[in-house]
Amino acid sequence: MRYRPLASNNQEKIDSLAIFLYVVLLLIGFVSIASATSDVNQAFYDLSDVAIKQLVFIVGAILIIFTIVFSNVVVIDYFAYGFYAVAITLNILVLFLGREISGAKSWFGFGGFGIQPSEFAKVATAIALSKFLGTYGVRFQGWKNIATALGIFLLPMAIILIQNDTGSALVFLSFFLVLYREGLPGYILMSAVWLGILAIFRIISEATGVSSFYGYGFLLGIGSIVVFFVRKDRGIAILVTTIAVVSSLFYTIVGTFYLKILQQYQRDRIELVLGLKEDDRGLGFNLKQSKIAIGAGELWGRGYLKGTQTKMGFVPEQHTDFIFDAIGEEWGFVGSTLFLLIFCGLLVRLVIIAERQSTVFGRVLGYSLASVLFFHMSINIGMTMGLVPTIGIPLPFISAGGSSLWAFTLFLFTFLRVDQVRK
Repeated sequence: MRYRPLASNNQEKIDSLAIFLYVVLLLIGFVSIASATSDVNQAFYDLSDVAIKQLVFIVGAILIIFTIVFSNVVVIDYFAYGFYAVAITLNILVLFLGREISGAKSWFGFGGFGIQPSEFAKVATAIALSKFLGTYGVRFQGWKNIATALGIFLLPMAIILIQNDTGSALVFLSFFLVLYREGLPGYILMSAVWLGILAIFRIISEATGVSSFYGYGFLLGIGSIVVFFVRKDRGIAILVTTIAVVSSLFYTIVGTFYLKILQQYQRDRIELVLGLKEDDRGLGFNLKQSKIAIGAGELWGRGYLKGTQTKMGFVPEQHTDFIFDAIGEEWGFVGSTLFLLIFCGLLVRLVIIAERQSTVFGRVLGYSLASVLFFHMSINIGMTMGLVPTIGIPLPFISAGGSSLWAFTLFLFTFLRVDQVRK
């Protein structure tokens, strides 16, 4: 399938339902930030400095929208790799010129404002991946193309890991879902799941002091079961041997990475989530207070500006990474469910729009956006409820901050602009 570039003619109307859901999420985010940063007995119209700054960011997002809507969509196509190169360069420069915040050197500081280039790297990576897959067709053909596609998002992921921003780096794994949609063999995805299980098993082994001997025994046991059922099949025997060798090597690497590379606080967070450690006064305090805040909302919530956990500031970073706590406490189970339905409604709408694209470029871009948004939402909300480790990624369109809001606004409306010229 030959590559077909985007055209700027035959324009449709920009998708109004996606824009409506975006605006609703933006409003939910702003009122939640205003509540989470307000003082006790403060009126709803008396905004905090954080809320006022968020208004400035929203104005900036509106400017981004108008810039994209009235721009020539062909620019997105022709300069796809150029945008990617700029994003990679900025993420390298921030290692030398950036400001360190919360242990991660991933911010450019400009007075009281900061820009996080890793957020924009997600957009540039999605555009570059869309360009590449659009060039070579829907199906992968050969390991060279598969390796190139993987390299497009693994490169920025590696650079961001060096910045010590683990949360932002892990988001790039969501592009595996995009590749699977475009024809990535299922066994590669299953291999990734298998390696994830091995990683958890090794972490438990290190945290509990169980000898790694049992881990290798586990691997050999799985291989023996497979061989037993397939009997004398030379091809399967070679496959099982390969899996055992690769798994053993990965098992060793995970142990080294966990003990030598990860900081102690990162190991503590992982062990807390896995139930291997209790620390209600240290790192576990945030998670405990987060659960209390969400549970305090019960069915209908305590009402806007009436959440004691929110108003008293028991949960640190509640206007950023833990913003879902404010929604859970003040609007309860019903309000939280409604919020999730709105967010999932946007995800479903993006998938529908992606499937109606006439170009591979547009479809891959749409699935990239949906996958990244889904990853952010799942990890962020799971983090507040103790289902995943606290890795510090924002809730899109909801958490306070300019970089996340601007990057996701740029991502969303770039895709909607591409959809507008799909015919």
